[in-house]
Amino acid sequence: MTIIRILALGLALGAAATAAQAQSNTGASRDDRLAVVARPDEGLGRRSVLARELLELSTGPNFAKEFERAMVEQMGKLDEKGEEAVWVRTNMPPMLTRMATRLMDDLAPIYATVFTEEEIRAQIDFYRSPIGRSVASKTVSLGVASQEAETTAMTSLLEEFEAKYCAQFDCGDEGQTAAKSIR
Repeated sequence: MTIIRILALGLALGAAATAAQAQSNTGASRDDRLAVVARPDEGLGRRSVLARELLELSTGPNFAKEFERAMVEQMGKLDEKGEEAVWVRTNMPPMLTRMATRLMDDLAPIYATVFTEEEIRAQIDFYRSPIGRSVASKTVSLGVASQEAETTAMTSLLEEFEAKYCAQFDCGDEGQTAAKSIR
């Protein structure tokens, strides 16, 4: 299934990045690491509350309904039939809606860390304006279209990478690689 493949791809890329980071960190001794002491950010709590408000405004008042509707529409495009496909089409949209809500909760502290209170308030003011509400109402459709474009670009990248990698290394049927001899 396309969705499962996309999720698996994302997990694989995340795992590869994590493994590379872990590998690069193993060579550093305790004395080589830089110790950073941060002062508590007294405005972080206030900015977090504002950031959550910003996220709600920027996604529009009907985000959950629109998101679920878009997912049902996307899954309707899947050409797979049968009991499993019906189950996925029935269960995945509400699961994705819950995931999106959790994601908004997780993003609020990130927004609060990245943006100043003044910047958050300016964005809130924008999304409260008529043009801001219009922009917010297009969030889900823009996200779906962006995801389609990103999937196409990522698929193309991975196909090119695999072709070039397998030209250099023996990919074999089992996924194990060995360096090809250079003549």
